[in-house]
Amino acid sequence: MEPKDARTALDDIRHRREQSRAAYLRYATSPVSVLIPALILFGAFASYDLPNPWGGAVLFPALALLGALALHLRRAPVRRALTTRQAWLAAAAGTGLVAVFTALSSAARSGGVPAPHTVVSAVLCALGLLAAALVRRGVTGGGR
Repeated sequence: MEPKDARTALDDIRHRREQSRAAYLRYATSPVSVLIPALILFGAFASYDLPNPWGGAVLFPALALLGALALHLRRAPVRRALTTRQAWLAAAAGTGLVAVFTALSSAARSGGVPAPHTVVSAVLCALGLLAAALVRRGVTGGGR
């Protein structure tokens, strides 16, 4: 193999890797891929404002949404294995999200907001959807 052929092959590998990365990010930030987790998160956080038997009843729609998300992710055109670094970043982001939710809920409760958990969860979900839309716009180059 000539050096020119090797360079061409490596360039092709890099190009295909970027194509698959862009396809993965497009699918991961698609409206369905973002809306289902946002609904699960909203239901879980907002359920703190519900009376005792109804707070646990949120589990059933959440399980149905998780099933729908699993079916949606099975149809992904590109699949990538989760790396250890990505798992740690996801755990840190989840922990940070819960900490922000707790702090904002406490502030909303002390401010006299009715149903503070519902309000804060709606705000956090809206911010998450906005962030995903911005990421998608950056990936696709136009937000299609």
